[in-house]
Amino acid sequence: MDIETRYNTNDVHVSQRSAYWRDAVCDSYVRLGCEVENHHSFHGLIEIERHSVLSISRVAGLAHRVDRRKCDIRSATDAYFLLSLQNTESSALTQFGKTAHLRTGDMALYSSSEPYSLRLSDDFSQTVVQLPTEKLIERLPNAEMLTARRIDGQTGIGKLVRENILAFSKYVNTPDPTVQTLLQETLIDLIATGLATHGANKLELSSPDQHVMLRAKSFIRENLGDQALDRHQVAAKVGMSVRRLNEIFSKGGASISTYIRRKRLEAVAADLTDARFAQQSISQIAFRFGFSNMQNFSTTFRAYFGQSPRDYRAEKQH
Repeated sequence: MDIETRYNTNDVHVSQRSAYWRDAVCDSYVRLGCEVENHHSFHGLIEIERHSVLSISRVAGLAHRVDRRKCDIRSATDAYFLLSLQNTESSALTQFGKTAHLRTGDMALYSSSEPYSLRLSDDFSQTVVQLPTEKLIERLPNAEMLTARRIDGQTGIGKLVRENILAFSKYVNTPDPTVQTLLQETLIDLIATGLATHGANKLELSSPDQHVMLRAKSFIRENLGDQALDRHQVAAKVGMSVRRLNEIFSKGGASISTYIRRKRLEAVAADLTDARFAQQSISQIAFRFGFSNMQNFSTTFRAYFGQSPRDYRAEKQH
């Protein structure tokens, strides 16, 4: 079912606009920190359509900054890619130590699973497509390597992809569910095409550590249910010593073992709130993602999410 929502800071008192905007941004996208430059004159507008697979939004306003922080990621249960298409003025997107400076017509991808910052200029406007991580990974396994890279949407294939993304996005809100699904899949195909044709091989050669990280994370995601999965198994898979791989992971703020544990906990949390698994016990779900000791699992879950698995499930179901 589609949900169309509109947030306009002109609807609230000037003194409330900063807080209102922060809540609007978090509700529309993912949990973020948000700082506006001028609290007295700030204004912003978000119009968002949420579809069965992805969401499409138009956002505009004055200068401000949003930051996806580690604490925001820790409390998340879903992972997304976001593609920003710059319609007017400029922005700067930073992730994985890289910064993409976007001008009118440019595009860039970023991931909600890792910290990022987005600085937006006065009188900017963007179209943002948000989609589940796995949907893009299915088509483009190295998608995470292509984040924070400026894609020129004014020439060549980039222009073709941009124009078609904007054109198709206008028709996704169709009453025919079959057509809507096809249009959403086409949009994801277009995004994958735009990224795949934008120097992926060059990126791999210039960022070997990031390439190793991608392979390791992909292997971890695919083997969360294996109780034997550990740092040694991951290092062997990518053909690297545990020490060296841990050094690479540490650049992202977590060891291999910590990352595995985090992804397992996030996977369990996602299934605890998924109606499809409502009849499964907490232990069944935990075992499915590699936890073998329920007491240890409960303690670890509480430390990560701040509440027991039972309380977490009950809260999310209301």
